[in-house]
Amino acid sequence: MAAIVERTGATVLHYDSVYRQADFRHVADDPLYLLSLLLDESAAMLRALDEQMPDRPDMVVYDISILYAGRILARKWECPAAQLIPVFASNAGFSYLHAIYDDPGGAEAALPRWVDGMLERIRALAGSHGVGVPAAELWWGVQDFSLVNIPRSFQFAGDTFDERFVFVGPCLGERSFLGRWEPPGNGLPVALVSFGAVFNEHPGFFRTCVQAFQDIPWHVVMTVADGVDPAALGPLPPTIEVHRWVPHLSVLGHASVAVTHGGMGTVMEALHSGCPMVVVPTSAIDRPTGRRVEELGLGRAMRPEEVTAERLVAAVLDVAADQDIGRRTRSMRQDVQAAGGTVRAADELERRLDRICATERRLAGTR
Repeated sequence: MAAIVERTGATVLHYDSVYRQADFRHVADDPLYLLSLLLDESAAMLRALDEQMPDRPDMVVYDISILYAGRILARKWECPAAQLIPVFASNAGFSYLHAIYDDPGGAEAALPRWVDGMLERIRALAGSHGVGVPAAELWWGVQDFSLVNIPRSFQFAGDTFDERFVFVGPCLGERSFLGRWEPPGNGLPVALVSFGAVFNEHPGFFRTCVQAFQDIPWHVVMTVADGVDPAALGPLPPTIEVHRWVPHLSVLGHASVAVTHGGMGTVMEALHSGCPMVVVPTSAIDRPTGRRVEELGLGRAMRPEEVTAERLVAAVLDVAADQDIGRRTRSMRQDVQAAGGTVRAADELERRLDRICATERRLAGTR
């Protein structure tokens, strides 16, 4: 993505990522593996910034996956910060981490013993950059300002989140780098099958999808990214097309159902297009999203071990035919689009920075 980002006029700093070499099969049952990985990724970014130190910015904007880097930098540089939350937000009433690992407790539930080790590592990383705030504040403290890339109505306990959280919905835009897709001329209903770009090494599941759809009058667009060789799926009928990458929004504009692992990016794309879903979470991270889709009546959720060709096609046909699911999905599409997306997110960032600068000017004038 570096070249794409550079074309916007941004300066790209390179660093040695540990995330790209990770084994994501561990994530399903080991929260410590993921949290340690993301802490190491933040440390790698901070090292690169020490070596390629830019001028002090007006604001640090960071994704929560590398929240340690963002929060440490904001304190180190003494500048405002905004975090981007592309998943469910957390507060005192709802914890995404607990939801991932099927703990019904909120953010105040009893914490596992390994948390002490993580807190010590966070404390050490912050200290190495001259930041001495409590490690718990850096890890799970509610920050001053967050942009959440889902609508409030999709958020668990959405009405408990205060003005520090701005629910702007997904930031979607032109993605010509993904190529083009045109709908088939066969008049068949379309299904998108996508399991993301990370947890995507599931050739058995994709073969099940081929088996499910090969004998029914549907047109299937399947993306397998880099984890699966399309040739390994065997001979394909003309109604099933397989791509490494495809512009989801182009497909979803014509799709009757999306079959997905429940990654929030794909889920928000589907809801933005008013497309109901069958969600098969392939990792712990996606289980809460599948649960929320089913809870809100926007589709069906299936456990991976339950999936057979017969059950999958039955779920797809049921979702496509369910008028209540269709009505609720169209209503959620209105919520997603009304949230404001990219334009509102940019406006909110600029407004926050303007308010902070105005306050600083007032304070300087009173000294």
